[in-house]
Amino acid sequence: MKQLEIKTNKRLLIVEYDTEAECAIEWALMHAFNNPNIVNHGHKVKPICGGSELTEEILRSLIKNEISEFLVSWNWDYVSKEPLNDDFFPPMQSFISSIEASGYHWGENPVKFKENEMNWEKRHKNRIEWERAESRTFNPSKCIIFEIL
Repeated sequence: MKQLEIKTNKRLLIVEYDTEAECAIEWALMHAFNNPNIVNHGHKVKPICGGSELTEEILRSLIKNEISEFLVSWNWDYVSKEPLNDDFFPPMQSFISSIEASGYHWGENPVKFKENEMNWEKRHKNRIEWERAESRTFNPSKCIIFEIL
């Protein structure tokens, strides 16, 4: 099981379970007791959604547009007081950037394993690099995202 705490305009806890089944059971148990404040993984948390159910709409309330806020705070005349639109700073990309800033990855291991590498030493080095990246990659279908209260 992996877990990572990231800070957006809310503190989020991302937990990856060992299997999709374990994740589904954990999600079902949280909702069966209908308790919005659950002590889980050492934190008092509120479940937001499963990783595979995460959408731009859900993220809009979790991710603040820091660059837009920075520009507005400078009070530049030509800067709109409205937040910059999602096309310019998509919430999903901001979420993924927050994860990557912590040294983790979301969705897919960025290191490709080269099985066909002929040089044993290069293949071994690649495998070690791939395993290290894999241990720091969150699989959305096995994750639950919580708000830390």
